[in-house]
Amino acid sequence: MKNIFTLLLMSFACTVFAGDFKLGKVSKEELEEKVHPLDPSAKAAVLYKKGKTYFDIDNERWVIFTEVEVRVKIYSKEGYDWANVTVPYYYKRVSGESVTFKEAATYNLVNGEIQKTSLNKDEEFTEELSKTRRQKKIMLPNVKEGSVIEYKYIVKSPYIYNLEDWFFQDKIPVNYVQYNLNIPQFFSYNRIINSYYPIEEKTDIVKRTIIDRHAKITLHEIAQEYVVKDLPAFKTEAYIDNIDNYLLFVKHELSETRDMNDKVTKFASNWESVAKVLYMEDDFGDELKKTAYFKTDIDALLSGVTDDRKKMETVFNYVKNRMSWSGRYGLTSWESVKKAYDERSGNSGEINLMLTAMLKYAGLKASPVIISTRDNGIASYISVYAFNYVIAGVEFGDEVVLLDATSKYAEPGLLPVNDLNGYGRLLREDKTDKEVKLNPTVNSRESVYLTAQINTDGTVTGKTSNRYYDYNAIRYREKYADINEEQHIEQAEKKRGNVEISDFEFKDAKETEVNFSFTAKGAEVIGDKIYVSPLLFYAETENPFKEEKRLYPVNFAYPSTGRFTFVLTIPEGYEVESLPKAARFAMVDNIATFTFNIAQEENLIQVVVVNSINYSSVGAEYYNSLKEYTANIVSKQSEKIVLKKK
Repeated sequence: MKNIFTLLLMSFACTVFAGDFKLGKVSKEELEEKVHPLDPSAKAAVLYKKGKTYFDIDNERWVIFTEVEVRVKIYSKEGYDWANVTVPYYYKRVSGESVTFKEAATYNLVNGEIQKTSLNKDEEFTEELSKTRRQKKIMLPNVKEGSVIEYKYIVKSPYIYNLEDWFFQDKIPVNYVQYNLNIPQFFSYNRIINSYYPIEEKTDIVKRTIIDRHAKITLHEIAQEYVVKDLPAFKTEAYIDNIDNYLLFVKHELSETRDMNDKVTKFASNWESVAKVLYMEDDFGDELKKTAYFKTDIDALLSGVTDDRKKMETVFNYVKNRMSWSGRYGLTSWESVKKAYDERSGNSGEINLMLTAMLKYAGLKASPVIISTRDNGIASYISVYAFNYVIAGVEFGDEVVLLDATSKYAEPGLLPVNDLNGYGRLLREDKTDKEVKLNPTVNSRESVYLTAQINTDGTVTGKTSNRYYDYNAIRYREKYADINEEQHIEQAEKKRGNVEISDFEFKDAKETEVNFSFTAKGAEVIGDKIYVSPLLFYAETENPFKEEKRLYPVNFAYPSTGRFTFVLTIPEGYEVESLPKAARFAMVDNIATFTFNIAQEENLIQVVVVNSINYSSVGAEYYNSLKEYTANIVSKQSEKIVLKKK
């Protein structure tokens, strides 16, 4: 009974304390806490996070304010990164957003007394991310193990159609988070809520008076309050595309506005309005119309080329090879497409708008395709602001070939892996549109052919040829093409374990090939027997799916098939005592299949393994099956060929 009373008292105290949270009121108890009570492994934790979004009138225009107050406990050095805070925002010279930090400070316990260190001006920065995106950053001072940091920031935005997304969850535990949103009667929003955990909600209608200059408006607002307590840290698992897609959040898209005369304007209902907005922008639509800067070059390039697909490939390769991507993302040009063309360098918007304009000039049915990249998250609603990137699409009847010239390794129909994120929207000049699937449906292949001699001292020597196709080739080239051979060999040896590589050959092409000779400690000699793994250093030894259950989809980016053919020579004086048995595993709905075949012919052992993942992504409901499937593969590949002396 005493324990129950204590727990109830603690719960009551936490609830009251959460409600009484105020910046600047850090307690000794918070500073003395050594580990998080619910997650002792946590490197930091959000003690409190409170946000409120409300509308106001500024110079006769509606603006939105979002005020956020945060208190974070730092438990270890690994948690110091949480003292570096960034807030992104949309920038325009005249009417963009603004971010202001206030009351940022670090608190430490020194000789039993609370010491406060406030943020200095030189610890606050503004960084440009693209032409229309910036971020305000602060670096809180004097952070130590045990510190508590807190800060407040205010985002002022004129974009009533783009309410700030609110994330309750984070990569560290969150003890208490509260979000209040007040929406005036003149605005209606569709709500998108991602609730993997329970949320306490409360809705009320409140009356409010707003005064701007000489105007005085009395109105009603819908007051929404969300409270979530004791959220666990989001644990990164294998094959997650972007954690922001799965964190607990609430988002809003503007559906309609209503003026003082009760006139209704509809929003967020179609893509035509999005296309209209973009085609009217001078750094998007106008750039697609300009041809003078490239006309002479493209005329010469396409002289004598009559086939439309050949035209597409020729123009694409020209842009890909001429231009260098600056690494900046964007739907639009940073300065101008002509300047980027002249300087042979530009952001993603400049390069791919240029590509689209050239393809149109060549007589092809080309249009821009707006997408949200994997690192930007899934576009949840119809809005320009949900997308961060543009590529080109060429229509051949019902087929749309997608192109992205920012990558030297991409091909028509083969986008950089970061583009593979659900669906994009092709926006034609006549304001019609088409949804396009970004993730491929055809399996990318990997082929490994290996010949090797098993030696009596436990070493295995041989040669291997590795070929990569389609997305497997793009991913391999992106990782290794820009390093020297010595670094390439070093990484290959590290990846494969106890292996020495020689006669290394890397063919950097559309069908990428890697060949090398090797000596590996690939067998175990015990008495008069030798034990060898059939797949040597290519065997999967660990199941990446370790969680008991999973709430989120498993995202592979693209379907793939790996085929491994090994020919192993038995050492003289030995014979086969036993071989692993052939096996086949398959998941329901043809999600994945695995076959293992092995046979002996005289002094040779041939192993053929084929492993296919046939979908880009599978839902969480398949997780247990996928986990079991992969465990079976790991188990099968751990079985040994057993050789014995004659």
